Amino acid sequence: MEYVIEVENLTKSFGNNEVLREVSLKVKRGESYVVIGGSGSGKSVLIKCILGLIEPTSGVIKINGKDVAQLSQKELFKTRLKCAVLYQGGALFDSLSVIENVSFGLIYGLHVPQKEAYRIALEKLEAVDLDKSVANIYPAELSGGMSKRVALARAIATNPDIIFLDEPTTGLDPITSGIINDLIVRCTKEMGISAVSITHDINSLKHISDRVGLLFKGKIIWEGTNKELIATDDPYVVQFINGNLNGPFTATS
Repeated sequence: MEYVIEVENLTKSFGNNEVLREVSLKVKRGESYVVIGGSGSGKSVLIKCILGLIEPTSGVIKINGKDVAQLSQKELFKTRLKCAVLYQGGALFDSLSVIENVSFGLIYGLHVPQKEAYRIALEKLEAVDLDKSVANIYPAELSGGMSKRVALARAIATNPDIIFLDEPTTGLDPITSGIINDLIVRCTKEMGISAVSITHDINSLKHISDRVGLLFKGKIIWEGTNKELIATDDPYVVQFINGNLNGPFTATS
């Protein structure tokens, strides 16, 4: 079985604050893995460690079989080019038009000529159900749902092996969230991209995940498939997905 991401006994501390504690997980090629957990549980730190943006205190992270810690800066840059990120707020460049945003990684990361990069950008906009008429407008003119679509188009424009999605439906109404979820599933499955997501949106979680890991106090305390998530009677999972006030998350010791 081929894994695109392998995390083994990952620990990350900031001073005396141990944010991640011996986290281990594996993501298969073409799989959508969703990390859930309460605020401050270490989800964002985990993704930043995998991307090589934060250096772990200990543990091993492999991307496409390569130990990230052992890579030179040049090799790490090449590895990152195989990854893409859909940021929580979209993080579009306000001063660039839609087509300039979507083609940014192609031009400045992969050095694709502008004409070809724009052609690809228009294809990716179509892939997320946006008409080419939006190509020359600016982020300030986009609705929240359209901004997310443009950000998704930018993320998939470079044909990455792995896409990281940080709260992809935050701030969107339920219908628009459903549309974004469908687009994520369609784009990842059609392109064979592996996805690692963070979300608090339970509907999104159920829709886009193949497997789920629940992070609590810096450790993955439960892991399973989408079907197992729905069927489990694990008290931590039950409290989290149902939003119950009482349970192990809120129990005082």
